[in-house]
Amino acid sequence: MFATSRPMLQQRLAVSTPSRNMHQRAISFATIPRMMARAFKLPMYGAAIGAGGAGYAHYKLEGVRTATGEMIDGVTDTLSSAYNTTSQTLASTLATATQLSNALGQRVSDGISGTAADVKDGVDAFGSGAKQWWTLVKQQLPEWSAKAEEPTASNNGGGGSRDEKWRPGEGPGEPTPPPPGGEVLVGLVGAGAMMEKDDRGELPKEEHQLLQLTRKLIEIRSVLLSVDQSDALKLPSIVVIGSQSSGKSSVLEAIVGHEFLPKGDNMVTRRPIELTLIHTPSNAASSSTTPAEYGVFPNLPGLGKISSFSTIQKTLTDLNLAVPPEMAVSDDPIHLQIHSPHVPDLTLIDLPGYIQISSMDQPEQLKDKINSLCDKYIREPNIILAVCAADVDLANSPALRASRRVDPLGTRTIGVITKMDLVKPENGVQILRGERYPLHLGYVGVVCKAPAAGVSGLLRNIRGGEANNVTNAVIRREEEFFGGENARLFSNKGRAVGEKRLLVGTDTLRRRLMDVLETSMSGSLNGITNAVQLELEEASYQFKVQYNDRRITAESYVAEAVDALKSKFKEYTTHFSKPAVRSKLKDMLDNRLMDILEQLYWNDPRTAELSKLAEDRKLAPEELDSYWKYKLETASSMLTKSGVGRDSTNLVADGLRGLIDNIAQAEPFTFHPDATTRIVDFSHAILRERMGMTADQVENCIKPYKYEVEVDDREWALGRERAEEKFGEEMGRAELKLGEIRKRVGGGRKLGSLIRHVEELERWEDETRRRRVSNLGRVVPEGDEADETHVDTPLDAYKYSPAQVIDGRHALLLSNRLTLLRLRQNALKSKRCRMGPDQSAFCPEAFLAVVADKLAYTSTMFINIELLEQFFYQFPREIDSRILYDLDRSEIAKFARENPKIRKHLDLQDRKDKLEQVMRSLQGLVNLQKEAQPAQSRREAGLFTKFF
Repeated sequence: MFATSRPMLQQRLAVSTPSRNMHQRAISFATIPRMMARAFKLPMYGAAIGAGGAGYAHYKLEGVRTATGEMIDGVTDTLSSAYNTTSQTLASTLATATQLSNALGQRVSDGISGTAADVKDGVDAFGSGAKQWWTLVKQQLPEWSAKAEEPTASNNGGGGSRDEKWRPGEGPGEPTPPPPGGEVLVGLVGAGAMMEKDDRGELPKEEHQLLQLTRKLIEIRSVLLSVDQSDALKLPSIVVIGSQSSGKSSVLEAIVGHEFLPKGDNMVTRRPIELTLIHTPSNAASSSTTPAEYGVFPNLPGLGKISSFSTIQKTLTDLNLAVPPEMAVSDDPIHLQIHSPHVPDLTLIDLPGYIQISSMDQPEQLKDKINSLCDKYIREPNIILAVCAADVDLANSPALRASRRVDPLGTRTIGVITKMDLVKPENGVQILRGERYPLHLGYVGVVCKAPAAGVSGLLRNIRGGEANNVTNAVIRREEEFFGGENARLFSNKGRAVGEKRLLVGTDTLRRRLMDVLETSMSGSLNGITNAVQLELEEASYQFKVQYNDRRITAESYVAEAVDALKSKFKEYTTHFSKPAVRSKLKDMLDNRLMDILEQLYWNDPRTAELSKLAEDRKLAPEELDSYWKYKLETASSMLTKSGVGRDSTNLVADGLRGLIDNIAQAEPFTFHPDATTRIVDFSHAILRERMGMTADQVENCIKPYKYEVEVDDREWALGRERAEEKFGEEMGRAELKLGEIRKRVGGGRKLGSLIRHVEELERWEDETRRRRVSNLGRVVPEGDEADETHVDTPLDAYKYSPAQVIDGRHALLLSNRLTLLRLRQNALKSKRCRMGPDQSAFCPEAFLAVVADKLAYTSTMFINIELLEQFFYQFPREIDSRILYDLDRSEIAKFARENPKIRKHLDLQDRKDKLEQVMRSLQGLVNLQKEAQPAQSRREAGLFTKFF
């Protein structure tokens, strides 16, 4: 912008209003005296400063560049026109200079007055723009000075001129007395004030870029920590070490601006605190949902955003005190993020302080544990922030001893000297020089103590107010201590070239930490980029081989699992169709029918008589003995009044419970015990809600069968066939058991012999029982007892063992049961039972089978209406409402990761995605680094090599 060629200047001169007439003059360059340059120098500086400030206030950064370029072009055009004119005398030239000075002064005055309000409202922005403008001007202005002050043959002896140069960061040199017009002086004072403020606290554009770069690197570091904990994928952090009384907590709280670290009489910090400071823009930090300053514990998402730093302090205290006293310290870190517009982007790790001797209530190995924990964190590539108190000899500082052990050259160690106000200023200067224990990154002196009440100064007035936090209070205290009378010792102004600068103040420490962290991180870019590239290639290969690049999400897995559950449930509902339920109920009632028959008929010795009566064709049903009619009514009443409604409902409900249990405990729900429990609980709740109502409905509907049962011929035929079938099943089970006993005894012959022995034994027992009953009250003559025992004892009483006798008794019972079942089966097949339902007294088995079938049919109909249909309707909807829609995002992620296969898939996919994200960010930073390297030839330090 400033490298405009002379023809271009002359072309612009043709349209410039103040110098259009002067272009016609022909004054040669050789006739201009040296005083001409001096006459134009100060107005030019003042005009440039005023125009630069006003332009920035109105047009911000781009505006200031445009306005400043136009102003400097105008001034340059005017100078060129004045130097090229040769038709006027020296007096005319001086008059022209005076006129030009007045015009420039008027322009500066108008600019200053027009932007006074803007400068007052936006001092910070004005100062940043002014400093950037100085940087631009100082690169071009020496070329104009050299042209203006070029010696000629006519003025070699006309006095000398001072060699005035711009001092970077300090504004212009001492100018010559200004011409008439106080506006120029006001512009210089304003710019100097802005530059002074910028040196104290504000970040210029390059450092704003540095801040953004550091934030990107910190974000990359956080992602890498979530991907892998190995040292190969780690970017450096700042590790804070020091003894318990060195002021370590005060330094961190001064950087953050609030008291938030645990406090206590005894050792409170028992776990590493990995602190991530995130700078948020002040204009976007506060909103209706997000506070201006807040803290977040990433590993405790339930706490959310904590805006109260006292709550953060209490939470940190509780997390530290959770470490058991016998452990004293733990290497499990506490992660804390602090978002604030008043903090820089930094990653700090606060460790427990070094101790010399363990107290009585602390374990003896506490000192060694703390040393081991600190040694773990201060390894490369981390930066060490060694905090030492000024009133303690550095030779006794455990922090410096530990840092020199792992960093003997001090290339990654920053010394922080606290409590500078407790020693003489001369001694403090000697400590900060670091001549005894030199560190490549130097020492920074701080006074982390709040200032006295009522203290104010020019800095606070210029800032126009400040936040009520620890940082501002500490800065005021440090201004009092390092300024005033001590400024001659701690100020860097006037120091000889090559003399080491002293770093003092918390604000300096903050920026120093930002610069060092950014430099260290950027130095690791190439290595970490290569490591991430290798990890990404490996992850991509594994993802391709194992999953064919198929991507899934936790939400999709939950949806698939729910769909699979519904599909299985729908498939299993076919097992509860009406025919299936009726068959189950018939089996239940048939078993109950067989028990009733055994109780009333098979154990009755007169049952054989009923079979003989049925063979008598002349005997009518109404002529049958009332004994058998009463037995039939009793059997029917026992069957219908046995709680069919309750038992049938429970039978179906138990089947539904088994169905749900089978579904919930099958894959993939075998990996989700909580979801399984939830499914079982709400399904059982649905059943409990419907079971009572269903049982009552079934009982009410079968109540008529308790008093009268109407049977037609078709039902009678079906009942008789079913009775024959059940008799055949009963006979088959009896024969199977009898076969097992036959095999166990040793064959049919031995079983027959055993059964005969058991029959004789039973007859002997019956005879003995009768004799004893008949002999009650009668005196037995002496000698008859022996004869009685001898007569009653079987001859082969000791032939079989007691176990064989028991098997023989069972075989005898089964044989009698088979004989009776064959007898009743023949009765069912007889012509009497084929005649129809009128013969029910002769064929009770067929009649009870018909009753059981009617009860099963009626129960099935109402169970299906009141229980099954309602359950089949509600269960899928409860799955959606209680599992699919009731889970939040964290519960969905937890649900998916409970399955080992899905967890492995998600972990590999997440690792690949994060590595790709990191790789894109790293590649962008590497490209930025390459672009910044050519600019290093024009300045001393580039964006990435600012301090090394």
